[in-house]
Amino acid sequence: MIQKGTYVSPADNSGVLWARVFHLHYGYNRRVSYTGGFTKVSVRNTLPNNWLKKKTKCKSIIIRTKKELKKIDGSYVRFVKNDVILLKKRMNCYGTVILGPIPDTIRRRKFSRSFAGII
Repeated sequence: MIQKGTYVSPADNSGVLWARVFHLHYGYNRRVSYTGGFTKVSVRNTLPNNWLKKKTKCKSIIIRTKKELKKIDGSYVRFVKNDVILLKKRMNCYGTVILGPIPDTIRRRKFSRSFAGII
């Protein structure tokens, strides 16, 4: 469950350390968003001399949340922290490598990129 104001960490090698969610897509009064949801984030902390500067606004997709996610077989998947993937305008990733496991619900969503570690 991601709300406005939540700090998330990007799960790619874009050089961004922390980002802050300021908008949730799909609904004008939407309160929370879950795994697979699209958000807009503002870059808050980056590596030194990174080409993606602080206060940059970009679109992102949520791939991991602390809130447990129920799978079809009845089991639950829960992660340690909230992670997103930063996206460019045409749904391409800023980073070249996506780190860590990714739930298979992402594959069923609109974002249809092939990932290495599907849970």
